[in-house]
This record gives sequence, structure tokens and C-alpha cells, in this order.
Amino acid sequence: MTELLAIEQRPGRNDDAPWVVEGGERIPGQENSSRLAELHAGLARHQGVRSDAANADDERVERTLRALHDPSYLDALGGVEADEPFLMPGFATPGLAPDIPVSAPLVAAAREGVRTAVTAAERLVAGARLTYAVCRPPGHHAGPAWFGGYCYLNNAAAAVHVLVEGGIEPIAVLDLDLHYPNGTSALLAPMPEVSLHSLHHSPVTNVPADTVLPWAEREEVVAFAAPPSVEEYLAAVADSLAVLAESAEVLVLSLGYDTVSGDPHGSWDLPPRVFARIGEMVAVAGLPVCVIQEGGYNLSTLADCADAFATGLLGKVPA
Repeated sequence: MTELLAIEQRPGRNDDAPWVVEGGERIPGQENSSRLAELHAGLARHQGVRSDAANADDERVERTLRALHDPSYLDALGGVEADEPFLMPGFATPGLAPDIPVSAPLVAAAREGVRTAVTAAERLVAGARLTYAVCRPPGHHAGPAWFGGYCYLNNAAAAVHVLVEGGIEPIAVLDLDLHYPNGTSALLAPMPEVSLHSLHHSPVTNVPADTVLPWAEREEVVAFAAPPSVEEYLAAVADSLAVLAESAEVLVLSLGYDTVSGDPHGSWDLPPRVFARIGEMVAVAGLPVCVIQEGGYNLSTLADCADAFATGLLGKVPA
């Protein structure tokens, strides 16, 4: 039986984001360690899911980060010593005001998130078919020299880099999150062996208002001006998977659960069960898959979302 390897992030200390800036006002942050517990609880409902430790070594993590992010940016994050959160305006998303705090524990958590993604990709290189990096904080808004939207280091791009180093290409990246993956787009743009598709809410709030999307070659975007129905969303997912699967050898799935009803940073009303259908479609595409956890902050639905996705994925993967 094909199994799904759920890669467990190493625990941190006091690494919860205390606030985020929305509309110029600080509001309580929902990026916290409880998310991992809920995600693991959902995945653990399946006999076909096996937990594995995030054990990529420090040298591999550092080398991967240095291949993606600007050295000055990494050095600045590495130099953060304060446990109390503060803003670093010089590293905000270009053209936008800073929206999230930074602190030493948050930086440490982000590095552990990268370790988790790197480990998941390493398992694919070693022959696994399905891996799921259960990591936090998310990463798809972290660019070469900026952070935003709870994202400090780019987990999906780290997984892609490991796969390329391992000789697995071309690579398809599908971002299914409420928000546009501006950091992932910027980091993957120089990689000719990678294609990116993103399905997200419009208007996009994490790039300057005059930005024309997509802004990179080998990228497709589907922007929903109004919350899509289950049928509309699944049709768009199916279209993207069909295009990506034509030429790719592996799929990196940036999977956010903030499209579900009740998410504190969301505006859509999809039910958790939509992820069962998404899991089925991903399985039918027939590619090895590295899932990277992105957004999703409604703690009451995260386990159900992860449960549904694993149910669909493992129900359609050949034994």
C-alpha cells in the first residue's frame, strides 16, 4: 500500500505570532503552534499515513536557504536576538507596509519549517511517492529579501531546490491558498525547470495594487473576484492539474486551508470536504507529490481539512 509520509516539524519555544497588522491596526495573530497539533490530528486518522521526523541536517538547511534568499536578508534574520516581537520595515514586501512582527523564536520556527520542507523533498528524492511537510509558519509570501503574511522563509521554494538538486525535474508547483504566492513566484522565476499555477482571491492584497499578474514566465494565475462555489473551484483545480501533469515529473503542492468557511484571515466559504476531492484529483494526476503546508488558521476545521485531503489522496492512489 502506498503511504503518505507526514513529516513532523521539531518543536520550538514561544514561537507564536502575537499580532498582525491589518488596515493599519494590530490584531491578535492566529499563527500559533496549535495549528500543527490540529493538522497532525487530522492526518493521524488514516492507517496509510506514517509520521516521520524532520531530520535534514543544519548544513543542508543553510545551503538551501542561501541558494534562495539574499545573504543580507538571512544575516539580518539570523541576527535577531529579541524574544519580544518588533517590526523590521526594511524587509517588508516591496511596495507594502510591514504587516507581521519578527522575533528570535519566530525566526527559529521558520527555520524549522524549512527543515521540514527539505526533509519532505529529500524523502521524494529517496524514492517516496507522497510526502506532507506539516510545517509552520507558512512560507509562500517570503521572497528573496522580504517577509510578510506570517511568512519569513519560503518552504515551497526550499522543497523545489532540493528536488532540482536531486535530479527530479521538470517540477510543477500548484498553490492552493486564499492568497497569491508572491514570494514563491519571485524565487521560482529564475528556474526554467519549474512551472507555477496559483488559484487565489482577487483583489490580491499582498502585492502593490498596480502589479500585473502573473509577473513571471511559466506561471498561470486564476483569480476569483467572488468566493467560488465548490464546483467552480474544483473545476479550476482540475484544469491546472491537467496542464501541469502533462510535462512535470513531480508536484509540489502548496496547500492552504484558509479557503474554508470561518477562517479568521479568509473570506471564502468552502467546506473542509472540498479537500477530499482535491486529494483525489492530485492522486489521479499520477505524480509524486510533496505537500507543503501554507495558510489555514481556523483551529476548529484544520483537522477536518487534513483528514479530508488524506482521505481523497489515499483513496485514489494505487495500492
